[in-house]
Amino acid sequence: MESMRGFFILGLAVCTFLLYQAWQKDYGPKPAQQEAVEQSSVAVASDEKVISGDSLISVETDLVHYKIQPNGGDVVYAELKNYNVELDKTDNKVVLFDYRDRMYQAKSALLGQGAPDNQLPRATFSSTQQSYVLAEGQEELKVPLSWINNSGVTFTKVFTFKRGQYLINMEYQINNQSANDRTYNFVAELARDQKPTGLEEKSSFGMKPFMGVAYSPEEQQYEKVDFEELEEEPIKTSRQGGWVGFLQHYFISAWIPPQEQQINITSSVKQNKDTTIRFVQPTISVPAGQEKVVNADLYVGPKDLEQLEAAAPGLDKSLDLSWVWWIGLPLYKMMQFFFGLLGNWGLAIILVTIVIKTLLYPLSAAQYRSMANMRKLQPKMQRLKERYGDDKQRMQQEMMKMYKEEGANPFGGCLPMLLQFPIFIALYYVLFEAVELRHAPFFGWIQDLSVADPYFVLPLLMGGSMWLMQRLQPKSPTMDQMQQKIMSYLPIVFTVFMLFFPAGLVLYWLCNNLISVAQQQYVTKKVENAPDKPKKAIKKK
Repeated sequence: MESMRGFFILGLAVCTFLLYQAWQKDYGPKPAQQEAVEQSSVAVASDEKVISGDSLISVETDLVHYKIQPNGGDVVYAELKNYNVELDKTDNKVVLFDYRDRMYQAKSALLGQGAPDNQLPRATFSSTQQSYVLAEGQEELKVPLSWINNSGVTFTKVFTFKRGQYLINMEYQINNQSANDRTYNFVAELARDQKPTGLEEKSSFGMKPFMGVAYSPEEQQYEKVDFEELEEEPIKTSRQGGWVGFLQHYFISAWIPPQEQQINITSSVKQNKDTTIRFVQPTISVPAGQEKVVNADLYVGPKDLEQLEAAAPGLDKSLDLSWVWWIGLPLYKMMQFFFGLLGNWGLAIILVTIVIKTLLYPLSAAQYRSMANMRKLQPKMQRLKERYGDDKQRMQQEMMKMYKEEGANPFGGCLPMLLQFPIFIALYYVLFEAVELRHAPFFGWIQDLSVADPYFVLPLLMGGSMWLMQRLQPKSPTMDQMQQKIMSYLPIVFTVFMLFFPAGLVLYWLCNNLISVAQQQYVTKKVENAPDKPKKAIKKK
């Protein structure tokens, strides 16, 4: 029964973790106020007018359909071709940037004398085409937008899209053919409303998807701030390199400056709740008759770990695996490796489970040997109970004496169970955060491993496997009938819990239990067939 006590401890730990998640969301400490920067922030001027879909410039790559507004040259639409809003509705894709019934845009601007964004209305850029398509076999697509001011300065805004990437390079080419030197500031800004995305999964028990701002403060790579905190404490800081962005479940948008540049980062929230996060690059000087270029990268897409790692330092932290990242990240990469071999995320989870159980086998074997030895001692325990049942203190003394003589350890099963807790929580975060598992099928009725089993088959099988494990445990003579009854209900309690967990997590726990049963049977038979060891002599005083 020590193993079942371990399960009870594990269940209590999981419940405590989920309660902590809820408490942290509502009452956790707020991030410290950032130190003010000397240079005041500069916001992108915003035209208060409805965007006309007919005037937008369409850009289609292999992954995303973008739309760019000529007025200001902002990216106002991004539809992800490989991600459906709902599992079986392929005609309804996930849209991040949008201008229709909501506001979510990536703005970029130049401020300074005669600059395109220095006053309202912002400059309207011209383009040689209304529509651009990354053709089959084409690796790169450039979309140039141009505008010339009255002084003879030409501003060319060039967007570069690459096949297989969610990262866009944007550069301003400034050709100063005027008679005077010019100075400019480049501003990159993400602006969005606070409306729910409609993509939040409702069956991830105990976890609420984060939606809000993320950025990299000085001497850190990652910090996230929800909208309520942002209203109370706006961001105002400076650093070299870094990035700013918006997070939502599975997806992210981020502006990334050249990492060698010093930038100022600020945020603001309007009365209508529209929220902005931006950075301003250092002032550049463009002498008369010369040309200069300023640039930044824009990421808009899923939390693809490989692409995030390549885009900017710390951007991969947006795949938030919390305090168990040191376990979660290897598990995630291991799952990716097995998926690459098998093409099925459910099978990848099963293989990860096998690897984990193999690595933990030396500890598990010690646990199972302890339980097997305890089972062999059941007749002696029963005799001690009959003899000293009314004297619990004497009963404990005699049992400890027997354990010492027989070389048995009644607490030998606790450590492997405790080690499983961080693994369980890490996999919980991986299944909650990894976009690859969103709408990922296993087989049959399980078409999405990131949400609960719709027919509760896996939770029921998991409960059955726990009941089987319980039947294999030796009973403790020191446990009264009430305690034994409580322990007998553990499989039911865990089954109820698992009804609400992602199917992928329940699949892991089911496989873990079945492998544990097989390992336990193997070790138990090995111990039972082994010759009895001579009793340890007790030294007489």
